[in-house]
Amino acid sequence: MRTPALILAALVAAPPLAGQGQAPSPAQQAAVRARQELFRAKRVPREAGFRVFIVPDMEGMGSAVDIHEVIAGNEGERYRTLTSPDYWDRFRLLLTKEVNATIAGARTAGARSFVVNEGHGGNMFANVLPWDLDTAAILVRGFPKPLVMVTGIDSTFGTLMFTGAHANAGSPGVMAHNFAFDSFTVNGKKLNEVGINALIAGEMGVSVSLVSGDDVLLAETREMIGGDFVPVLTKRAVGRMAAITYSPARVRSMLRTAAAEAVRREMRGQIRPFTMARPYRVDFTLRASYPDSVVTAVAGLTDFKLEQTGARSFRLVTDSAREMGYLLDTIEQVVLR
Repeated sequence: MRTPALILAALVAAPPLAGQGQAPSPAQQAAVRARQELFRAKRVPREAGFRVFIVPDMEGMGSAVDIHEVIAGNEGERYRTLTSPDYWDRFRLLLTKEVNATIAGARTAGARSFVVNEGHGGNMFANVLPWDLDTAAILVRGFPKPLVMVTGIDSTFGTLMFTGAHANAGSPGVMAHNFAFDSFTVNGKKLNEVGINALIAGEMGVSVSLVSGDDVLLAETREMIGGDFVPVLTKRAVGRMAAITYSPARVRSMLRTAAAEAVRREMRGQIRPFTMARPYRVDFTLRASYPDSVVTAVAGLTDFKLEQTGARSFRLVTDSAREMGYLLDTIEQVVLR
């Protein structure tokens, strides 16, 4: 293994991972390996008490129905016009208030330690307003980060909660999608973003106790990972960018109540981690909207034993859900910017 000094030298000297215009070079992939050695070993500071890991997304939060409400415009060339003052002035604050409500509810049931990992790619995973976030929370933000949405989670956490989650790619939910994929399955089972991260956490013995989002998201997640979690219905989808919504204040009230119930269930041992049989056969198809250069770049990744199974489709067979998460981070680096 390289020494820390050599790793840091590689990080300084090597260029960033290629974007959509080209496949990553050997030097760029070497830089990724150096980052992996340095960053994957980092841990969130451990605090006493029952620990809650919260992943906030934006598409499924209360009131949000349009992409201009959840995008900063700096995520890549095709995103530059997909923003509005509402994202900067309104919806980031609503997002932060939803997280705070979740923390407040969990606290009433006895939780004492809170880690919030930015799960939304808008503004390069920096959407929560740190200055308005509950002061007890440790915040994980920015990009890239080793396990994307669950970076920092480990077996010491008592539960995992998802707020503002959205439905799977191809589903009739509000702003439905799934990372960089048109389809994603593990052992033939479709998984959305909640399901993928529930599997990574489940491998560590951590279960999902709360999921909030629209009606489509809640129904498909229940089918994917089981119905142990406490659901919070933020809105009912009536189109890809239309919904029957509740007021933000009512959503926050529901989140407080649900988070308290979720912690109580976890403390009673009533929620099981989501697990699947190993090895994991991960099959995915990159979005049809991406240029061919993205496919070429993913095909050129040498740190994963990827088999190309179709024009835009790939397979990874692994015994580690973490490796699946590391692959997601690497593909996000190819896609974003």
